[in-house]
Amino acid sequence: MLLRLKISNYALISESEINFEDGLTVITGETGAGKSILMGALSIVLGARADSSVIKQGEKKTVVEADFDVKNYNLKWFFDENDLDYDDTVLIRREVLDTGKSRAFINDTPVNINTLKDLGLFLTDIHSQHQTLQIADPSFQMSIVDAFAANKNLLEKYKNLYQQYSQKTAQLSKLEKEAESSRKEAEYLHFRYDELAKANLQPDEQQELEEELEMLSHNEDIKTAIAQSSQLIISAEEGTILQKLKEAQNALSHISSYYSKASELNARIESTYIELNDIGRELENLDENTEFSPERIEAVNQRLTLIYNLQKKNSVKTVEELIAIRDEFKQKLNLIDNSDDIISELKDEIKELEYQLSVEADNLSERRRNAVQGFSKEVVSLLASVGIPDAQFDVQFFTCAVFLADGTDMIKFMFSANKNVAMQDLSKTASGGELSRLMLCLKYILSKSVKLPTIIFDEIDTGISGDIAGKTGAMFQRIAGFMQVICITHLPQVAAKGAHHFKVFKHEQDGAVRSDIKQLSPEERVNEIAAMLSGETVTQAALQNAKDLLKAANN
Repeated sequence: MLLRLKISNYALISESEINFEDGLTVITGETGAGKSILMGALSIVLGARADSSVIKQGEKKTVVEADFDVKNYNLKWFFDENDLDYDDTVLIRREVLDTGKSRAFINDTPVNINTLKDLGLFLTDIHSQHQTLQIADPSFQMSIVDAFAANKNLLEKYKNLYQQYSQKTAQLSKLEKEAESSRKEAEYLHFRYDELAKANLQPDEQQELEEELEMLSHNEDIKTAIAQSSQLIISAEEGTILQKLKEAQNALSHISSYYSKASELNARIESTYIELNDIGRELENLDENTEFSPERIEAVNQRLTLIYNLQKKNSVKTVEELIAIRDEFKQKLNLIDNSDDIISELKDEIKELEYQLSVEADNLSERRRNAVQGFSKEVVSLLASVGIPDAQFDVQFFTCAVFLADGTDMIKFMFSANKNVAMQDLSKTASGGELSRLMLCLKYILSKSVKLPTIIFDEIDTGISGDIAGKTGAMFQRIAGFMQVICITHLPQVAAKGAHHFKVFKHEQDGAVRSDIKQLSPEERVNEIAAMLSGETVTQAALQNAKDLLKAANN
């Protein structure tokens, strides 16, 4: 529940801190005193849009803080999921800067606005006059019936299946379109693939061929150089390098017996002789076996021309890219060849999901239809308690031919405020005051089924007065038996029902009008309710009436 709301530099409020308690809290004040400002501040701390226009004139930023007690609401999973520190008391802070930017914090950890909004949904249900129109929304109507029928677990099971079903059907539709499109281009794909497959491309092939062609293009120079080198080293003719080395060896051998350095040099010449002899034999072998045929040059040229043409055709620069395109064509052709099997398998999965959905949808429908009689009876009883004694209410069912997000049922709330008038769609027959009271009754039913820390009614009692106002206040009290209720009201009958009473008021400070809020003492409360009854001039009769209202509310 909401424990504390602190507001700094928001609109007409300089600084205000309000401590809330359990039960029914009422907030009153003259029109324009700032009740809407209070709701605006609470809304932005729960993630509503805000800009620099909310900042009090002359200030740099607005700060709104709210403390919530959440120990009984099983919200630790939310904090774990969002990597936030958990505590039984949650502190939320929102800062709006004069630059138009804003910052949000949960337990002093910065968060984005979406996270703040998501948490806010678990902390409060703010209901205003505008939201009364929600009662005509079929999805809202269904949520009320499901809450009454205790369908939470069954609905979650159905929705999980529905999510799978939606994903599978979307996947099937995509595959069918792709398969159809692929079939149309299959002939073209086969041509392109066959062209690349026939080329039998190999990685690094292009570089090897280009190097070979470079060598083949200089075949005469290569042949001549090999022959000359071989002749210089190992030829039988006199004057070759090996012959000269042999002569040097012989000369040094004659002096090595009495000149030790000659022996060392002789050994080095011997090593050089062996190495050069080996080189010469290799050159000789190359000279004998190296043949440069025009046919090979033509073959390499043709192969490279094929590769270059394929690269140009496919707008790539490497053989590796051509191989990747070939494999992609192959994959698409495999998809075309196997698409019927894949689609058939997917259809079987969808068929099984449809069966499971049908079973769960039937279970949901049965529970809803079984619950409707008791639900309608309770709504009629509650309407009588808020001043519509002859109300008729029922839920009309329609079966949809396709699966919806919450089953195959479609419903419509039927209503009549008079016993002898046929029921119609409530959006067409209920007045504004009747809609407000009907929504209040539905919120009461919802409060018994759905745990919310705090529910806030923002002048939902507009359009009612007198005895009905008292009965509406009693309904607020009943809801407060299940959760914390904060009610902004202009009705003295409702204000008297509160366990706690705050007043929003305007006053002048430093030459400017300011809004503030304070909790009323028992005596101040009598005066406030008397003023609500009689206007500016508080009479003794109004004071007595106020005391009577407060006394009756506590009995």
